[in-house]
Amino acid sequence: MIMSDKGEKSFNKEFLDAVEKCSENLSFEDISRLNGIRIELLRRYIDRQAKNIRTETWDKLYPLLKPYLEGPEPIKEPPPRLGAAYRRHPELVDMLSEQKVLLDEFAIFGEKEKKQIIRRFAEALTEPAEPASFTSLSAQENELMGHFMAMDKEMRDTMLAEVTAEATAEARRQRKELF
Repeated sequence: MIMSDKGEKSFNKEFLDAVEKCSENLSFEDISRLNGIRIELLRRYIDRQAKNIRTETWDKLYPLLKPYLEGPEPIKEPPPRLGAAYRRHPELVDMLSEQKVLLDEFAIFGEKEKKQIIRRFAEALTEPAEPASFTSLSAQENELMGHFMAMDKEMRDTMLAEVTAEATAEARRQRKELF
């Protein structure tokens, strides 16, 4: 479609083909009823007797022609996921938000990094901590959570901030590898 100074659009081959395809699937009466465009005017477009279309008519006709002008929407694949998918479990609902954040960030790391984080958490404590006993968590996650919950609030915030910075860097590194 080409816009003119008079508020009209000139037809091009793509538009005319779209009108023709649309008319194969819908009758003139259906198009007229759906959009309020006179049947005689629609026939002039199909028979290619009209050279221009007024803007108001185009605005009514375009939603109907859009699928024929642009083709079907391509199926979009979701972007690749980094880390584990969201887990739903009643135990997880009762956790503090800091615990949930720690678990999400912990999941993005490889085995070597996970062991280092657990060791760092254990070394930050003055006394050894018992692993947590969540059935929805792995043995590593329970060990991490036991250390985390044995810390005072200030230490927890500090350790969580460190893990958050490392997890952010790891996510960026993994994204660069994907693209």
